[in-house]
Amino acid sequence: MEDLYLITMGLILAILIPQSIKTITTIIKTRKLTLSSLFVNGGMPSSHSSFVAALSTAILITQKFSMLSIVVLAFSLIIIRDSFGIRLEVEKQKKIFRKMYPGDSLVDQLKREGHTILQVVTGILFGMVLMALILLLF
Repeated sequence: MEDLYLITMGLILAILIPQSIKTITTIIKTRKLTLSSLFVNGGMPSSHSSFVAALSTAILITQKFSMLSIVVLAFSLIIIRDSFGIRLEVEKQKKIFRKMYPGDSLVDQLKREGHTILQVVTGILFGMVLMALILLLF
């Protein structure tokens, strides 16, 4: 099959599968389906990391080691760092707010959650393996 089609399918799966896993676990935990449960931030595995790892893997496999692969890898690392670092800091702040304002409903409305290093690494490995399998097997 054509590489563009395979890469597109791989990228869609690299974000949909982790997001579906997080949605299902959220529904199991809360016992309800809401529109917001389809767009869960944080959690296992990181869909941001999965997507950019799949993209980097696709570019590396199809373009080999090139300027494009370096640029894509650089941007992927920035996104991965963001999914771990900045979002983790937001989660720490949310925990502090909960301690400072224990009964405040506004604190509970903060939706962003950070990723642990395990969630990010799992997302990276999932994206890389998924894309490699798609491009090398088909």
